[in-house]
Amino acid sequence: MTVSLKHTFQSVKTDSVDPTLVQPSNWNQEHILTAAAGKLLGRDTSGAGEVQELPIAVTATGDVGVGTSSPTSKLTAAGIIESTTGGFKFPDGTSQITAAEVSPVQYPQNIQSADYTLVLTDAGKQIFHPASDNNIRTYTLPSNASVAYPIGTVILFTAENAGKRILVSINSDTLINGSGLSGTQNVAANNTLECIKVTATKWMANYLYPSSGLLLNQIAVAHFSSPFVSAYPWSGSGFGTKYANPSTLPTGTGRSVAFTADGDAIAVADEISPFVSAYPWSISGFGTKYANPATLPTGAGVGVSFSPAGDAIAVAHFSSPFVSAYPWSSSGFGTKYANPATLPTGTGYGVAFSPAGDAIAVAHFSSPFVSAYPWSGSGFGTKYANPATLPANVGFSVSFSPAGDAIAVAHNISPFVSAYPWSGSGFGTKYANPATLPAFTGNGVAFSPAGDAIAVAHDASPFVSAYPWSGSGFGTKYADPATLPAFTGNGVSFSPAGDAIAVAHRTSPFVSAYPWSGSGFGTKYADPATLPAGDARGVAFTTNV
Repeated sequence: MTVSLKHTFQSVKTDSVDPTLVQPSNWNQEHILTAAAGKLLGRDTSGAGEVQELPIAVTATGDVGVGTSSPTSKLTAAGIIESTTGGFKFPDGTSQITAAEVSPVQYPQNIQSADYTLVLTDAGKQIFHPASDNNIRTYTLPSNASVAYPIGTVILFTAENAGKRILVSINSDTLINGSGLSGTQNVAANNTLECIKVTATKWMANYLYPSSGLLLNQIAVAHFSSPFVSAYPWSGSGFGTKYANPSTLPTGTGRSVAFTADGDAIAVADEISPFVSAYPWSISGFGTKYANPATLPTGAGVGVSFSPAGDAIAVAHFSSPFVSAYPWSSSGFGTKYANPATLPTGTGYGVAFSPAGDAIAVAHFSSPFVSAYPWSGSGFGTKYANPATLPANVGFSVSFSPAGDAIAVAHNISPFVSAYPWSGSGFGTKYANPATLPAFTGNGVAFSPAGDAIAVAHDASPFVSAYPWSGSGFGTKYADPATLPAFTGNGVSFSPAGDAIAVAHRTSPFVSAYPWSGSGFGTKYADPATLPAGDARGVAFTTNV
């Protein structure tokens, strides 16, 4: 490196003839300072003195090195870099003025008190279900084809303590937890599920508190002979080893079975007094039977259902008033609610609460074959008007869609199932019958948890028929299962995750279960090692911590 200097003041003197002297022309000439390539000339902080080559290098491309002659970046330092004020500014425009402490990772909170499908801006957030929402909600991860979260995206799903559990589902892609369970994941109250996107179409999920977070599925069957109810663990492999029978059995044929939404209690409607038996429920099975209600149902119990909030229980039964309802708590039955002002007309066979817990419906023997009422903490409200087009005959089962926007009745006489829009005003105009009807009398009906399918258990082969369901009603019937239930289908139920369907039926093995997907029935699961004891009348799944 060379630098030329020239004095501002120029001498006008004539050079001397003595060549040993510095000549005026020498003063007037440019003076050349030479430094090594890429070096800067200057003076360090030690004070006055000669011009030096400073330990700073500059390349032809503008890279600067401090303490090194070979910089590889715009600034390369062989030593510590210090900022005494202002800090450092980054390409995104943010500045950092301290590194004394590492800030904790934060997950901005998105509070959701309704079913919710995530969007791109939910990446890196906590989807929070507050205790103030007394309903089980489903939060859905969209498919990569719909929302392309970057690989490595982390999303948390939290259910507040003292609140209700949540379901975390996924559209078409894979969601799998540490135990190998794929599909919809259950998150208990007071827990968090961490989901990490590991490939374009796969998320891995793990609970932050595994001992309390992983929810286990169970299935129960109400049946003809003692012990009248049989229950089993349920997993992706099917039936587990049968739970021990309750120490105090139901008193006669089990006609229906139901779990609370939180899976902490189970009830059986049976044919002999007290006509309903209820027990605490846990992953250990049946607890000690609750005391019978002070005022019993007036005849054989046929149908039973808990309200979604778990604060009421209803029994459909023989003999007027044909339906009896009670407050429900961890102590069991409360004082019976007053009968509805307008009773169902004849034996009650099925009963169901709406998902919002603001309506109750009874399927029964005589016209209009289904009766529905507003429901509140005070009990039955004034009966809704009958549907304009009634079910064709005896109503045996009734079910609301998960969204609470439809109601279906399984009944005697063709078309064997009738479905209607449902709203705060009651029944809407009946949906068109399915193009392919169930083969004979409908005995049980159920919607899938996602509300995208409906199934009917019925007399006559194939004993169960299933259809896509939408706001337009029934779709084209799914193909029958390759291995049919053995005989008359009496009851049907979907698993909480919607990945299995079970049919209670006459004739051994008395219960048949199948994987369920958007394609319909999968290959039948192996029968339980210990079968229910006789004609199965009802079946129900639950999820429990």
